[in-house]
Amino acid sequence: MRPFQFIIPIFIFASCAENIKVEPIQIPPEATRIVSIKLVDSLGNVTISLPERNDTSFSWTHYSDCGKSCNKIKYRSQPKGLQITKESGFLWLWEPKDSIERFTIIHSGYFPFYENDETSFIFNFRQQRKAYVIQDPDTYKIQSDTIEKIGDRNFSIIAIDLFDSTNSQFSKKLLAATSIKSNMIHFEFELLTKEKSSASVKFIENSKYYLRTVRLGNGN
Repeated sequence: MRPFQFIIPIFIFASCAENIKVEPIQIPPEATRIVSIKLVDSLGNVTISLPERNDTSFSWTHYSDCGKSCNKIKYRSQPKGLQITKESGFLWLWEPKDSIERFTIIHSGYFPFYENDETSFIFNFRQQRKAYVIQDPDTYKIQSDTIEKIGDRNFSIIAIDLFDSTNSQFSKKLLAATSIKSNMIHFEFELLTKEKSSASVKFIENSKYYLRTVRLGNGN
């Protein structure tokens, strides 16, 4: 199903002191469908437009060796022809080394609700996430780093676009996060491929389109 064509204003915060810029959502980059995902407990619902070829969806708990407070709930969508993996434990051995194309929502398995200034919370989180990304050998170089207003929420957005010349492999990620009552909700788009195609070249750009269709409801 193709959604109706529409334009939504997006406000970008380069910093707290800068003027707000407006970017309209463009037409869908490919055939899409609207997906609704119910998050556990009282975190609410997520709706997002995703490619029609993402026809396989599943969720699970990513258990951690450091206990319940470190567990993560994950919701994933991907094409059915790709290998299905469910990370668990502090380390996992079966992560594919090629042909990854997936969208994942991630949040903690333990989330106390409390009120906070969501804008300052996102700005502080952004700095912490950037430091973590730069230290990770898989995501060591940031292509872009922004904060955008999507719907009624601020999102920290980090884009990573790498090429492994040794293995002739592209690694692209769009790592976004927002908060519900100071609990982080992560939205991650990932691509790992040896194929240079229009879809792989435009992966970051297309992922930003899908991210900008995200709406969170019933979580306030």
